[in-house]
Amino acid sequence: MSSRRAISKKDKARWQVERERFQLEDRRPPAPYRVFTCEQVMPSLMKKIGLEQPHWERTLEREWLNLVGEQVARHTRPGRLQHGILYVFVANSVWLAELRRFGEKAMLDNLQKEYGRTRIKGIRLQLDPEPGVRSKT
Repeated sequence: MSSRRAISKKDKARWQVERERFQLEDRRPPAPYRVFTCEQVMPSLMKKIGLEQPHWERTLEREWLNLVGEQVARHTRPGRLQHGILYVFVANSVWLAELRRFGEKAMLDNLQKEYGRTRIKGIRLQLDPEPGVRSKT
């Protein structure tokens, strides 16, 4: 189905009045157009200009405390998202082992509940390559 709609008689009459009022030379009315909200346009625009991934990563950093809880957030930070896998950087090997055994599933469930299973398909826990860097929570 085409997004263009037929021009009604009312629209044609209105165009005639506007054409005469503003002394426009074009005899044909302009093609009908659709109005989009920013919410509809922004995701595709950000993806097109390469800002979708950085924006999403900043959003995840801001929400990290709420997503994983205060205790876990103190020892972890979100990393990059590649092919649906979110890399989570863990401060030390003790926390890494603990999260792998008891917290990985809950963390994944919380992330998928908030952002959807299509965006985050899985998580990969790994030691933080920059241990001094923590998310700004």
